[in-house]
Amino acid sequence: MVLEEEIILLLKQQHKSFCTAESCTGGEIAARFTKIAGCSAVFKGGAVTYCNEAKHNVLGVATHTLEKYTELSLQTVKEMAEGALKLYNTDFAASVSGVAGPDGGTIENPVGTVYVGFAQKNKSTITKKYNFNSINRLENINSTVNTVFEILKSKLLETC
Repeated sequence: MVLEEEIILLLKQQHKSFCTAESCTGGEIAARFTKIAGCSAVFKGGAVTYCNEAKHNVLGVATHTLEKYTELSLQTVKEMAEGALKLYNTDFAASVSGVAGPDGGTIENPVGTVYVGFAQKNKSTITKKYNFNSINRLENINSTVNTVFEILKSKLLETC
């Protein structure tokens, strides 16, 4: 059983739902999730908010947050996850923003840097910065998707 199947089963067993707010992964989290039959019982939707305007208009990320901290920040992914949780009215929401590569990196945020936010209904939102140390775009996207799924699985297992 693949990780996505395990998560869907756990979500169904717990009568919980999930949604996404994606930037650097371009919808890959939602795509991998929706490849599994039966996901419609637990997956409510995903927003691909690649530009800052979409992060603000769709998810409600504050203009101040984007200007002060940029799209590559813990503050931004926190607001993205919380915005998605509200938009889709789910129990869990994951958000990602980063530098998939192979270009676009900086000293502070080299290629492979990804910020992940994870919101859960009635709990504090968690955020974390990762560096997957690869200049390969697809590897970074895949690592990000797997990381989100591992976080979701761990949160579901906490509530068992």
